[in-house]
Amino acid sequence: MMKLFGKKEQSKTEKIDEASKSLNKGLSGLMMKAFVGKDDLDKINNSIEGAKMAALAEEGAFGEVAYATVTALQDTGKLVNFDPIVILQLNVIQAGREPYAHQMETLVSKLQIPRVGDVISLGSNPADPTQFIYLGLKQ
Repeated sequence: MMKLFGKKEQSKTEKIDEASKSLNKGLSGLMMKAFVGKDDLDKINNSIEGAKMAALAEEGAFGEVAYATVTALQDTGKLVNFDPIVILQLNVIQAGREPYAHQMETLVSKLQIPRVGDVISLGSNPADPTQFIYLGLKQ
């Protein structure tokens, strides 16, 4: 979609990539490294990576590999584009395995924050196949 003066609409992943570049490269990246500190910068970059995975999942880039029932939910107080990052306690059901407990920190849409008892879809993280990516409420 074209906007006024020919600037195209960016997808969420493009916006997240742009934010990551401005955070880690150039003058602003140098300033961040100087003033924030390595540990906090690593936390910020991990949050950005989580947001990118969530955006890719929202766009349908990952297939479902398991589903889970939410047994507990905790707000971290962190936001990405006004969407909260939460800690989910889950009872995971995966083909070929007994149900098991799992905890994950993930970005969720403020319009579809899961509640205790809700069933969610999980995808496999391409960066680490032993970890899951939150795909949203199970349809």
